[in-house]
Amino acid sequence: MKFTLLLLLAGIMAEQSLPAQLINDAQSFAGNNKRNVSYAPLSLTINGAGRIFPFYDGQMLQVGRNYLMIAVPDLGYKFAGWNRVHIFTVTSTEIDYNTDPFTTNIVTTVDISPEELIYKKVPYIEFKMESANYLYNVNGNSLTEEIGWQANFVPVIRKVHVQTQSETDNGQ
Repeated sequence: MKFTLLLLLAGIMAEQSLPAQLINDAQSFAGNNKRNVSYAPLSLTINGAGRIFPFYDGQMLQVGRNYLMIAVPDLGYKFAGWNRVHIFTVTSTEIDYNTDPFTTNIVTTVDISPEELIYKKVPYIEFKMESANYLYNVNGNSLTEEIGWQANFVPVIRKVHVQTQSETDNGQ
C-alpha cells in the first residue's frame, strides 16, 4: 500500500509540484484511508475571440489548490487582460398545478458580473480555486455565487497608409 502511494505521489510530482497541503492530504489518506477534499466548478468567460487553456468552463477543480491557465487569442485579436468575475446562479422550481399529473420545471438563471479592474495584462494567470458560496438553498430554490475569470481579447488594428494621387505623382 505504501509503495503504491509513493509511486502515485512520484508520478504526480513529476507532472507538477504539489503544494504542501496536498502532500499532507496524501499522508493523511495513507494513515486514515479517507480524505476530505472538495471540488468546485471553474467559471470561465471570454470577451472577444480567443480560447483559455488547459481548462474549460464548468470543469471541477480542487478547492484551495493553485492553478495556472493561459489565454490564446484567435487570429486578428490580441490579449487585453484578465477580469475576476462573480457568477450568480439562481435555480428555482416551478410546479404547474393545472396539469395532470403536476409538471415540474427547474429554471436556472445565470448573471455574470465582471469586476472593473483588469488584473493582469499578460496572457497567463495563476489562481487559487475557491469554493462556491451557497447564499440561499431551500426546497429546491437556491442562489449560489462563484468566482471565476474572464479573458478579454480585442481586435488588432493595423494602420495602412494609402498613397494619394499627389504622393504617387511626386514619386513617394
